[in-house]
Amino acid sequence: MNASGKHSTDTMKTSSSSSSIHDFEVLSHSVSSANPSPLYGNENEDLENKLERLSTVTTQEKQEQDRSQFEVTFISDGPPDPDDVTKFYSMYRKYYISLLITFTCMVITMISSGWTFVSPHVMKKFNISHEVSILGITLYVFGLAFGPLFLSPISELYGRRITFLSSLTLSIAFQCLTTWSKTIAGVFIGRFLSGFFGSSFLSVAGGTLSDLFTKEQITVPMSIFTMAAFLGPSLGPVISGAFYTTDYRWTFITFIITSGVCLILIVFTVPETYPPMLLINKAKRLRQETGDDRYRAPLEVIRSETSIASAMVLSSKRPFTLLLFDPMMGVLCFYTGFELAIIYLYFVAFPYIFKKVYNFGVMSIACAYLGMLVGMILGACTSLYFQRSYERRVKANGGKSTPEMRFEPLFYGAFLTPIGLMIFAWSCYPQVHWIGPIIGSAIFGMGVFYVFTGIFNYTVDAYRKYAASGLACNAFVRCVMGGVFPLFGLQMYKKMGINWAGFFIAMITVLLIPVPFLFTKYGPYLRAKSPYTWSE
Repeated sequence: MNASGKHSTDTMKTSSSSSSIHDFEVLSHSVSSANPSPLYGNENEDLENKLERLSTVTTQEKQEQDRSQFEVTFISDGPPDPDDVTKFYSMYRKYYISLLITFTCMVITMISSGWTFVSPHVMKKFNISHEVSILGITLYVFGLAFGPLFLSPISELYGRRITFLSSLTLSIAFQCLTTWSKTIAGVFIGRFLSGFFGSSFLSVAGGTLSDLFTKEQITVPMSIFTMAAFLGPSLGPVISGAFYTTDYRWTFITFIITSGVCLILIVFTVPETYPPMLLINKAKRLRQETGDDRYRAPLEVIRSETSIASAMVLSSKRPFTLLLFDPMMGVLCFYTGFELAIIYLYFVAFPYIFKKVYNFGVMSIACAYLGMLVGMILGACTSLYFQRSYERRVKANGGKSTPEMRFEPLFYGAFLTPIGLMIFAWSCYPQVHWIGPIIGSAIFGMGVFYVFTGIFNYTVDAYRKYAASGLACNAFVRCVMGGVFPLFGLQMYKKMGINWAGFFIAMITVLLIPVPFLFTKYGPYLRAKSPYTWSE
C-alpha cells in the first residue's frame, strides 16, 4: 500500500456498460493513456468526467496535492498487493465465478424468449388477443433495454456483488409476480420489471470477468460470455415447449428455481471483485489500524460528492447524446438492432411458419430454434482466427492499429445474414425438406454473431473514452427494436406470405452490406468529424 506522497501507479480494471457483452468488450480492448490524468481531477470537475475516469482509465498516477498523501492505492512495485485479492485467486476459482455469472446472464435472456409457447395459454386464461399477448416478450425486452441505463451506476458506486444480489433478488420477486398474478396487468408488470432488474447482469457481468482475468487470459472467458447472450434466446423456446402440455406456470417456475439457485451460489461463492471497492476495504483497514481517518479510497471521495440518483441521470444521458449527434453511432446501432429484431421476430414467426408449412408440433417447433444456436456457436469457434488476423494486420501496418481493422468479422456477417435469410425465405415450401430453412437460420445465426463482434469491437476502438456509453447506446437501441418487431411480425407473415415476408427482411439486410466497406474507406474522415471518437 502506498498511502504517502510517494509516486505510484495503480492498475485498476474496471468497466461500466449497459449490455451483456458491452462491459466486457470495453475492458478487453481498453488502451492505457500515455499521459494519464489525475484520478480525482479538480474540485470543479463535473461528476460525469470523474466517473468516466474511474471507469475507463486503467493506469493512474497519484495526484500531488495534500489529500493524495492519504489516497489509498494498490502496491505496484514488487509482489501483488495482499488487499488486491483477485490476484491471488486460482484459475479454477476465476473460471468458476465467471461461468456462474455467465450462466446467470444466459438464464436472464432465456426468460425473454420463454414466453414463446406460454403465450397461447395466457391468451386463453386472460381472454386476450395474440397482439396483446406478445407484450409479454416486448415488455421484458424493453426492461432489458432501460435497466442498464439506471442500474449500472450502482455497480460503479457500490460494487459488483451488491448489484448482483439486489438486482437478481428483485428480478426473482417480479418473476413470481408474473407467475402467480391473477390479472394480465400484473403479468405484464412482472415481465417488465423482472427484465429491468435482471438486465444489470448483462451490463455488470462483463466487468466482473475483466476484474478477474488479465488481457492475455481473457479471450476464452470473453467468447463464453459473448455466447451466453445468444444462447439464451435460442434455448428459451425449448424450455417453454417442454412444458406446453402442462400448466404454463411451470415454465416460469423453472426459471424462478434456476434463478434462485444462481442467487444462492452467488451469495456464498462470489466475492467482491471491483478494484475500487477492494480499495475501500483497504482504506477501512488502514483507518482502523492507524486511527487516522484521512485515509480514503478514490471511490469514497466520489461517493461523498454525488448521489445515486444523480449518477443514474448522468449514466443515462451520454448514450442518447451519442445516438442523436453521431451519425456513425446511429448507423451501427440500427445495424445490430435490426439483426436482433429479426431474432425476436422469429419467436412469433416460427410457430406460424413451421406449423403451416410442415405441420410441426410444439416441441418440433421449439427445436427449430436450435438452428440459429448452432450457427452462432460455429461463429464463436472462429473468434481466435479473427483475433490473430487482426494482430497480423496490425503488424503489417508497422504495429499501428486503426479501428477499421476491427470490421473484418462484419465483412463476413454482412453477406452471411442476407444469404441465410434468403435460404430460409425460399426453402419454406412443403415439398422442400424442413432442414432447408433450418440451415438458412444457422447461416443467419453465424452472420449475426459476426455482425455483433465486428461492430462491438469497432465501437470500443473508435470511441475509446466513450466506449462504455457507445455500447450502452447500442444495447438500448437493439433491445428496443427487438421488443418492437414481434408486435407486427405475425401480421406481416400472414399478409405478405411466408416467402415474400422473409424476402423483404432479407433485402433490408442486403441494403446494409455496404456499411462496413464504406466505414472502412471513410472511417478516418468520419471519426475526425465526430466529437466522441478517438484518433491518434
